[in-house]
Amino acid sequence: MNTLISQKRSLRRRSKKDTVNFEQIALRVAEILKAQDIPYMFTGALAVNYHGKPRMTHDIDVVVLLRKENVPQLKKIFDEDFFIDEESIFAALKENSMFNIIHKETGLKVDFWIRKNDDYSQEAFRRRGWYPYQGTEICLATPEDMIIEKLEWFKRSEIDKHYFDALGIYRIQKEKLDIRHIDFWCQQKSIQEIWERIKAKDRP
Repeated sequence: MNTLISQKRSLRRRSKKDTVNFEQIALRVAEILKAQDIPYMFTGALAVNYHGKPRMTHDIDVVVLLRKENVPQLKKIFDEDFFIDEESIFAALKENSMFNIIHKETGLKVDFWIRKNDDYSQEAFRRRGWYPYQGTEICLATPEDMIIEKLEWFKRSEIDKHYFDALGIYRIQKEKLDIRHIDFWCQQKSIQEIWERIKAKDRP
């Protein structure tokens, strides 16, 4: 892991202009996961930008349902364009946590989150959907589940960007949202008060 961090810092010091953009890297990740039959969904800033108010980002977050037998082939394929550490993948599987890979040319980091087994994580993963993106389709967390995720992060960190990410999604998607789904899980996660503040922002 320390080697990957060092490599990323080195890449960020490069002065040459990046020739591969964020969208192309996201599409490449999606293409590989789909080809390897690994269920996934993008979350984080990519899903926020899709469902809500776009903002700058330098990272990609993706939840995966990964098995040990997937790892050797996954490393072999990603190894061409990314720094990837096989040991960190096995550690993430064992700890049900996350690992990352770093794009060699741009230094952009992709965080892979192993899907957790609690009721909400399974439900959010089941609800994920395919959305048009850059001339193809990719799998994203739903706007409802991105609101829940962002409110959880805001409660945990008190970093304002998470609150405003949730607010942006709500304002843009509110006519299409399954409010009962958000209400239920916000109550379960003790973030109902923050959710009510989001809804109150849009009342006359």
